[in-house]
Amino acid sequence: MRRSLIVGRRPAGSIAVLTAATVLCGLFTPATGYAAPPAPSSPTVEAPAPSAPEAPVPRESPDAAAAELPSATETEKVRAVFEIEVGEATKEWREATDMNFVFKVYDKINATNFPVTKAEAYRVYKVMLDNNAAPDATAFIRTGVFDFAARDRVERQRRQEAWDRTVQLRREILIDADIVGFDDVMLNDNDQMFIYKVYQKAKPEQPKLKQGAFDAFGGDAAVWKDFIENKIRALNHQDQLDYLDRLNQENQEAARREAARMAKKDACDKVPVIAVAAWLDLADDDFIRELLKTPELADPAHREIKDAAIAALAGVAADWDRYIRSGVAEARARDDARILREREEADRQKVRDIKAKADASRLRPRLAAAAGDVAANGTWDQVKDFLAKGQYTVLEQAFAGVTAGRRGWHVRSAGGDAWATPGTQPSNVVTAPLGDATWKIVPGLADPNCFSLESATRVGSYLRIAPNLRVQLAGNDGTDVYKLNATWCAKAGRDGNPTNVTLEAKAHPGRFLRQYWGELWAANGQSKENNFDTDGNFAADISWIPVGPNPAITTKIDERWLNEDWWGWNGLGPQTQPENILNGIRHKRFQKGGAFWSAQHGVVRVMDPLLNKYLESGGRNIPGYIPSGDTGYLPDGKGMRNLFAGPRGIWYHPSIGPKLIYGAIFDRWAALQYERSRLGYPTSDEMDFPGVPGKRVSYFQNGRIEHTAAEGAKEYYN
Repeated sequence: MRRSLIVGRRPAGSIAVLTAATVLCGLFTPATGYAAPPAPSSPTVEAPAPSAPEAPVPRESPDAAAAELPSATETEKVRAVFEIEVGEATKEWREATDMNFVFKVYDKINATNFPVTKAEAYRVYKVMLDNNAAPDATAFIRTGVFDFAARDRVERQRRQEAWDRTVQLRREILIDADIVGFDDVMLNDNDQMFIYKVYQKAKPEQPKLKQGAFDAFGGDAAVWKDFIENKIRALNHQDQLDYLDRLNQENQEAARREAARMAKKDACDKVPVIAVAAWLDLADDDFIRELLKTPELADPAHREIKDAAIAALAGVAADWDRYIRSGVAEARARDDARILREREEADRQKVRDIKAKADASRLRPRLAAAAGDVAANGTWDQVKDFLAKGQYTVLEQAFAGVTAGRRGWHVRSAGGDAWATPGTQPSNVVTAPLGDATWKIVPGLADPNCFSLESATRVGSYLRIAPNLRVQLAGNDGTDVYKLNATWCAKAGRDGNPTNVTLEAKAHPGRFLRQYWGELWAANGQSKENNFDTDGNFAADISWIPVGPNPAITTKIDERWLNEDWWGWNGLGPQTQPENILNGIRHKRFQKGGAFWSAQHGVVRVMDPLLNKYLESGGRNIPGYIPSGDTGYLPDGKGMRNLFAGPRGIWYHPSIGPKLIYGAIFDRWAALQYERSRLGYPTSDEMDFPGVPGKRVSYFQNGRIEHTAAEGAKEYYN
């Protein structure tokens, strides 16, 4: 029978029960300072309770060797070579070291077809040059090359579709400009050579087009693009007008007929459809009828042109003429605009689909948020950039626990056993990165419908289940057994929060990633065979909050605020100022008061308006002036108090306000039972007695306490 090293578990809620019992039994005793006699207790309605016992920070024992990767096998290298389409996996490939294999990938891979993979190979090789023991080369061969090659193939398809549209646009431009004799070589050439061939093929009666091509040839990429997309048609049109002007000077009727023929040919070119010579001499309405018979106008891509043709035929001769001279071009522009909108919408839908899938995964809220923002607010260029690159940059998450007493604890491992831990609060800064607590969420190594959690700091190492069901960070050895044990299927959290997640082990259906006193196990919450399988707190223990990457160490103040709702959210409310340190004392401001941490007293809270009094009276600037317990609510249901080392105390009554009392006067008042004494609440801070040097006094509702070095503290009643 397997047993964990942990022999028992405190029942859930025991801390709260103990605290409540302490309050109700009146066991709280104010701290005293100097040689003051022990002060009698002052029962409270709500406890100025000491901090609940802090859950011990797990004592991690990282095993860096566990995260080491065995070198890639010959079979893995053959698969990688096949994946990147560089021919046969020769002996040179198969026998290369992992580092040299990555360099060969960079050197041999087709940069046009696999630009992202080539760039990643270069990055990995540079890592290996700096540290030839790094796991990056092996991880690249084992898994990375397949991920990046898949990305390249998707982008290659997008690039090919874009190039196909460029070729189609060039074809239409050449037809429109009456450039003949072009072929696929010309259509697929680079921009500069395409322009050179336009220059070669321009007719003598196209001098402006020919000169424009000559001038553009010597320009830069922006000039080439502008010439192809805008200038070719415009210059050809100007050449046509010049030709008609010359013809008009010779024969106006011939010029009119030629202009009508040109208009019909231009209309055909705008569709585009091959202009049959006989059509050009038809009457306008008959020409339009011939257009409507073409398969091009039956294509839904040209529905605006078709609808406009039908509308023109329903009109008069002027409508036919306008349709031929400008209506086709206007309708084509509408068709093009609609197609662009449809393409943009298709890309946005792809991003929405990414968001929907990320939402459904419950593991990728950063991806879901980024996709949602781009889909709703991004430009089309930003949408395309997200599809090509952005979606791969927001795959890292951290995971925080939800179990009471363990909130603010994150999944962490530097190798070997994995833990949930808050980290160790630093002494000289407010907080620091927890480290080794960020996980790249990738498709499951054994099932792409599930997920694997790869360490963001230890490439190629994943959270996997050991034979004893302990969850560990271990290097991927490429075996099917490893892949199965490193695959987790995401399901809804069991803690009642629909946005939280549980991770069911693919290798052990019914077992989930569980934090058990800080240790991580694959547990089922049913078996009595293992302590970590207990049903106590099971629903909370297996539920996780996906949070942002690189979580910080959870400070003691935040840990108490997160784990004791009555004290934190329901008591202090939300944070209003960041935590800071002064003279070794930590302080954080909240909506209804402040929290303090000291090595002597742990975490305590001081509620408003007592907090303002404490800060105004010197606060942490005064050595030893440290809150020693939580604000207490007094039995009369009106007053509050806070005790401080010193001894000091601040008492508050709503009709009086907060008043500071300390030293020997405090001790005497404490001996009289505080505000329950005949003196009542203090009505002043301690002050000099008027006219008597060295004498001090504090006034109360029903008298005063005076103090001198010779006589000590004595009370006087009104």
